[in-house]
Amino acid sequence: MGLFPIRCYLGFSVHVTNSFSERLERRSADLDRRYGSANAALTEACSHLHDTVDGALAGAAERAGACLDLGLSRLAACSEHLSAIGEALVRTRSELFEREEVDAADPLIARERCFATLDYGAVYRELAAHGGALPQRVFWDDVATRLRDGGARAGLRLLDRHLRELQSDVRTFTGEVESLRGLPLPDLARALHGHAFGVAALVMGFIRLLATFTYFSLLCERASLAFEAGLDDGQLAARAAS
Repeated sequence: MGLFPIRCYLGFSVHVTNSFSERLERRSADLDRRYGSANAALTEACSHLHDTVDGALAGAAERAGACLDLGLSRLAACSEHLSAIGEALVRTRSELFEREEVDAADPLIARERCFATLDYGAVYRELAAHGGALPQRVFWDDVATRLRDGGARAGLRLLDRHLRELQSDVRTFTGEVESLRGLPLPDLARALHGHAFGVAALVMGFIRLLATFTYFSLLCERASLAFEAGLDDGQLAARAAS
């Protein structure tokens, strides 16, 4: 559990499994693929938009127009993947915490009480000692505070918020790029090249989302370990067989 920050973001146990956790694991695998595809689509979009600038500066209207179309199509694909991630997060939160048929004794539910007792300062220091934390606790305190006070449900809401903000930024940037269509080539090149801050916001949005997933995954793993530490061998065996 916790090996990959998105695929294992719920901190799945290596000792206990059941049909419920296996279904969530399959969804997490798809979510992981979606994140990679969204990030790749953004990178490809930026490359095509840079080619648009180069074509415009060279006076190659047809090439610049084709590259602009490609850039916009990759931005649309990026947004589509982010939508799928958002839907998966909402569905997971609903299945974990908003459906009566979920067994309250399921490890992914029963471990919730453990979030309040984790030593978040010690976990951060250990993570930093391994070079796995951003300096000055960037993004950490927000994740740790929410998990300590509200458990995984609050953490999932934080992930969803970051995801929605990133998608909003992608849509805003897409609209700004689309509005440049039809400009004279020199003006197109200057205007598009001047969107460096917009691109930086998108890049940092992906970094923030990935960092939050990473911290969330690690802390879910620690909560699962704390929960399992309170079970005897017989209880673990019984849960593993369920």
